[in-house]
Amino acid sequence: MHVEIVESAALTTSQRDAVVTLCTEAYEEPFAAYLADIGPGVHLLGTVDGRLVSHVMWVPRVLYLDGGQVLHAAYVEAVATLPGSQGNGYATRLMRAVPALIDSFQLGALSPSDEAWYARLGWELWRGPLSVRERDTVVNTPEEEIMILRLPRTPSSLNVRAPLACDWRPGEVW
Repeated sequence: MHVEIVESAALTTSQRDAVVTLCTEAYEEPFAAYLADIGPGVHLLGTVDGRLVSHVMWVPRVLYLDGGQVLHAAYVEAVATLPGSQGNGYATRLMRAVPALIDSFQLGALSPSDEAWYARLGWELWRGPLSVRERDTVVNTPEEEIMILRLPRTPSSLNVRAPLACDWRPGEVW
């Protein structure tokens, strides 16, 4: 598998279309609007014989610990592999490349579709309560779960049982 790192603004039209097609097939729902909602980021494109077979991206997000501490996170999104190519280790290979590529952030974060899959790659479940900030309101999101990846800049005192919040965004807030 050939891996290419491309910022959202540098994606060609055909690359963007391939990402949308891959994620639409993998998630079995339209993906174009979701991609627009999560905003610009960095994409890892895994191709085999010139065809996009696996994708990972991250976007910068600010997370807020109880007490007001701000954490700058690389929020991983759109981890997907074409259904016919799943089981070949493509997404695992992309995800194993992520830590070195996001090490300028304080931590990695994501909303897991399969907690065990991410845990085997070093991600840990956030155990504290989650909420979303929208204007002057904070709304608890008990139905959500996230996982984090500790990085070299992660505060050593980080407590995964503390309350954590994110800013509201269209689509999926976490």
